[in-house]
Amino acid sequence: MRFTILIIPIIYLWFGLLPLYFTNAADYISNQVPLLTAYFLLMLWITPTRYLPVVSSAVGAFSTFRMLPTVISSVVRPFGKPFRVTPKGSDNEAIGFDGYSFAWIAVLILATAIGLVINIVPETSQVEAQFSPIAACWSGINILVLAIASLICFEKPRRLFNAFKLDEAVHVDGVPGRMVSLALDKAVVAVPTETRFASADVTLSLEGFSPFKTELRMVTQRRRSVARHGDKEAFYLHLHFDLSGSARDKMIVKLYTGGYSQDVRDIDKVAVSINLLLRTFGRTRTL
Repeated sequence: MRFTILIIPIIYLWFGLLPLYFTNAADYISNQVPLLTAYFLLMLWITPTRYLPVVSSAVGAFSTFRMLPTVISSVVRPFGKPFRVTPKGSDNEAIGFDGYSFAWIAVLILATAIGLVINIVPETSQVEAQFSPIAACWSGINILVLAIASLICFEKPRRLFNAFKLDEAVHVDGVPGRMVSLALDKAVVAVPTETRFASADVTLSLEGFSPFKTELRMVTQRRRSVARHGDKEAFYLHLHFDLSGSARDKMIVKLYTGGYSQDVRDIDKVAVSINLLLRTFGRTRTL
């Protein structure tokens, strides 16, 4: 379906073939606008924090070029080569560029743009129907969606960071603080702004665990003016560590059986995107 949505305007602009007959522009608008509006509202209701009409369409367009060949081959050979994950899900730690999908996207953008240019000039126009204004709008939306999808083809190296939201008392080199988020290899701890440490190698004391060494790689601070109501000014310590053996097993049990939140809205604000938010609204200092 996604592939069909992308190529219908191209076929119409290049060859003048109408997707629907005995239909005028008013019928298109009166039928499609309420349908699309209802669909967007339904998706926003079902997934309010995970759906954006244009961006979600771009993600679908990106996956189309990898999934379509597999779907076609599965129809021809149902028990042939098994489906493999797309590059976006196979390796998040290496620099990635999906040249195959990018080539498809570039071809479709170019074909759509040339089709629009051809039909702007009366001498080369291939279409003479009320569908033309709708095709022009459709083509513009497709170009926008494909442009966003082309950005997904480029991926910066990033470490997987499956963090959980916490609010527990801890001690860092004897200084009391509050654990904000915790993962298997990183913790974010809020401490008073007057806190100072002699070095970047600090000890984290967490309830149920023996004190263990961590590396303080970054200290961030959120301004009072943009802090949530009731927040006090604090330093956020980004502590990195490498647990092994029984300590790592105990940490896995704590994270995945402790009933902690991993909700996108909470974690994005507190853990995964905390550095980006603080760089935008506050101060960032790197040790």
